Amino acid sequence: MKLHSALVVIIAAVLTLSVGMATAQEMNKEQWQQEMNKYTQMRNDLQTKLKTLQGDVTAKTTESTNLDAACAKCEDELYALVGSDKEKAAAYRGELDAVEAKAADLMRLSDADLMARSGEVADLEAKTKELWGNKLSLIPEFWDRLTALDTKVKSLKDTLAKQVKTYTVGTWAKDRDCLWNISKKPDIYDNAWLWPRIWQGNRDQIKDPDVIHQGQILKIPKEKEMTSEEKGAAKKYYAKVAAKAAAAAQAAAPAPAAAPAPAPKPAEPAKK
Repeated sequence: MKLHSALVVIIAAVLTLSVGMATAQEMNKEQWQQEMNKYTQMRNDLQTKLKTLQGDVTAKTTESTNLDAACAKCEDELYALVGSDKEKAAAYRGELDAVEAKAADLMRLSDADLMARSGEVADLEAKTKELWGNKLSLIPEFWDRLTALDTKVKSLKDTLAKQVKTYTVGTWAKDRDCLWNISKKPDIYDNAWLWPRIWQGNRDQIKDPDVIHQGQILKIPKEKEMTSEEKGAAKKYYAKVAAKAAAAAQAAAPAPAAAPAPAPKPAEPAKK
């Protein structure tokens, strides 16, 4: 009897569990379907948005292309107003790039090194004036860049002006002026070996350190130590002088004497 009752309870429990599992399984499927519907709708919404965005991109691309074409046409007309064209403007832009790079290089130098390269500042100023002389300088792009370049040139010149002492070259007969003698004057450097400082500080007017002219106003850099560039220039100069001296000595050397002619061969005795 007890066994029968136990079996009834077990069977009832199994049936109850089976019904519960079926219900749970049915609910999970329903929930899954709801999730599928939700994500399907999300996908459809995103596809719609993507299509809209693709249309916007296409429209913006077309607009950008049209604007580029309009800008290019405007540039061509602008260049034409100053008698130029796109190719000439590109070449001018390249020249301006190079001058700006040179200005940036000089701006980074110490005062002493800048003094040694003062000739380059003069060249920079001349090149800037040359660029201003081109009608392309009226184009806003170039006008603004040249204006900024003028500011840098002025700053470089002001820096040089603050440390420049000058000396007016006299005559050789009266003053015995040469770079060596000028450098050893007590009110200059009091050291003849510093003459390369004067040479490098005046490269704009001294091409050959052995040749200076009466009336030249030479800039005298303040510092009494040569920069690496000045030392390098002096080394090249001394090497050139040594090579000239060696060539002159070789040219002046007497030609080697000709070797004496060999003595005549004695006659062989007559055969009997």
